[in-house]
Amino acid sequence: MAVKEIHKPAETQEQNSPEKKHKKLRGYPLFVTVFIAVIVIINTAAVLSKSFSDFFMNHIFRAAAATTGRFSGMFPFSLGEVLITLGIVLIAAAVVISILLIFLKRKQKYRRFVGRYMKSLLVIVLTVVLLYTFNCSIPYCSTMLNFAGGIREFDIDEFEAVRNYVVNECNELAPKMKRSEDGTMIFDGDPDKYAISALQGISGEFPRFKGYYPPAKSMWGSYYMYKSKIIGIYFPFSMEANYSKYVSDSYMPHVLAHEYAHLKGYIYESEANFMSFLACINSEDDAVRYSGYLCVLSYIEDDYTNAVTDDRQNKQPQISDLVKFDNTCYDRATWEYLKKRDEEKQQPKVAQVAENVGDKLTDAYMDAYSYEPNYSEVTLLMMQYYTEYGSFSVK
Repeated sequence: MAVKEIHKPAETQEQNSPEKKHKKLRGYPLFVTVFIAVIVIINTAAVLSKSFSDFFMNHIFRAAAATTGRFSGMFPFSLGEVLITLGIVLIAAAVVISILLIFLKRKQKYRRFVGRYMKSLLVIVLTVVLLYTFNCSIPYCSTMLNFAGGIREFDIDEFEAVRNYVVNECNELAPKMKRSEDGTMIFDGDPDKYAISALQGISGEFPRFKGYYPPAKSMWGSYYMYKSKIIGIYFPFSMEANYSKYVSDSYMPHVLAHEYAHLKGYIYESEANFMSFLACINSEDDAVRYSGYLCVLSYIEDDYTNAVTDDRQNKQPQISDLVKFDNTCYDRATWEYLKKRDEEKQQPKVAQVAENVGDKLTDAYMDAYSYEPNYSEVTLLMMQYYTEYGSFSVK
């Protein structure tokens, strides 16, 4: 058999020329530089111009969030949780291969591998930062929700009327709830569908709540959420509403509506809580309405207690024992299970880390946006809304 001489095509030879190699070397730095510049420009515009941020939230955010949400909604598990885990693995791997490079620096193939890995990791990090910019940074720079011209002070009689209204609604609804043998409230049906329906019910007044909702997802790491004092979480880079599997039925509709409110652009905790409250109490389902009132009861009761004397407070309607029993994010059986798990000698060290780090991460996150997680702002929004409209009914 004759052996033919194979010649490289002129095109291939051209690709391997010094000029082509030089262009390839310049391509990556240029790409990264442009990527970083875009992120910096967008964040700078958001910080300096509320008009830019408001325009983005009212015209672009919903479509962008729906696109990302539809993709993440295709997965039956929390994509955000998986991405966080993957991110930790990728960063840990970067540390390991960097250490190995000290010993294998003479291996050209290994050096090439490390270079490619680090370049790919940088692109992944920049992509996450860009998604975070669109879905979290810009929302934090937009105009905060307010009613009645932003009034911040109210007559104590008006405050008392709203407080008594919430307490009375809770007291009336509590006996109507379906309960287990130990008295724990049971929610019939799919709370996710009820929460979405409740939010869509107020979309006439708040158009952001129109459109697509990705399914809310239970977290595999719910125990670590408990240790971090978190019952629900919104992942800005995957546009998902996530919740702890341990959340009580009395709180579940509120928690889901709260996380969906974040997903629809109400990024501040006070705004998400208020929107959850308003949506839930306008639901036709008593259990959803009850959850809505429960979600603001502690805030308004604490604020009222700090505003009046004990004598005056004692003359007002008191919160029933049944309402107090329901007003907890974990039911009695779940609390016992979690406390027992805490006491086990085999408690995972990662749980201890989650408990110690959770608050610090939250504080750092809030400090980055110069925002205090003041839940009394929920009471303020309630007072403003009630003052402007005369009721909490949404037509």
